Amino acid sequence: MSGIRWLRNVGRDWTPVIIAVLLIRSFVVEAFMVPTGSMLDTILIGDFMLVNKFVYGVKLPFTDRTIIPVSSPKRGDIVVFRFPVDSEDPQPPGRYSRLFPRWLPLLPLFWDNQARFFTWYVPRNFIKRCVAVAGDTVEYRDKQLYVNGRRRDEPYVVHKEPRMLPGFEPAPQQAAFQQAWEERRFYQSEYSPYVRDRFGPVVVPAGHVFAMGDNRDNSEDGRFWGPLAVRCLRGKPLVLYFSSDAAPNIARVIISPWAIRFGRIGRIVM
Repeated sequence: MSGIRWLRNVGRDWTPVIIAVLLIRSFVVEAFMVPTGSMLDTILIGDFMLVNKFVYGVKLPFTDRTIIPVSSPKRGDIVVFRFPVDSEDPQPPGRYSRLFPRWLPLLPLFWDNQARFFTWYVPRNFIKRCVAVAGDTVEYRDKQLYVNGRRRDEPYVVHKEPRMLPGFEPAPQQAAFQQAWEERRFYQSEYSPYVRDRFGPVVVPAGHVFAMGDNRDNSEDGRFWGPLAVRCLRGKPLVLYFSSDAAPNIARVIISPWAIRFGRIGRIVM
């Protein structure tokens, strides 16, 4: 009986804590580790940050459904988002069966019919900078960004490769280019090199933004995978709470205390 009483006491003490942690993680802030260098030198590989999850609206956990709108993204905002190329459910269709209904979003658990085992699937989260919003005309000419015909002043942008990649010759009609961009034809295709340094013009569709990395020569961003739906936004970074040169390998981070970048801890992300 003492063992049962102990379990009851543990459950009574820890259940409110667990519920509070889940609610905070789902609706208020969430930790995020930067795995790539697309935002250099603003954000480094291995920066760990807290993300404000309600700044663009309160969403149902593990979904893109906004239940309480709050604000809209602005040009210059650094945003964390669900990678729009990733599907909401694991692929290919038919291989995975959802174990819990969609209205129970805290448990994105699936049954793999091929491996005959459980799998936990959540789409990937990435981080970029919002450079344009719905209705803006975006053009990128010779490594320079133009929004609505005006060159943008971007002191945070870096170019680490002096080589200029050629664009399409002859340049396609704007309508054809817009359609190809919205259909993500430039993503990981033979066309990808032609839009890195010369892109557009395109008009950002309603309900979307245009996202780019600050490390413009080494960023797989909206030039390639198209417009970013506002519903995919997860939030806005707040502060760096940890940083390590040993990332993105978490095991190396744990065993490499000498790799900690103490000077970055506590920095505001902007």
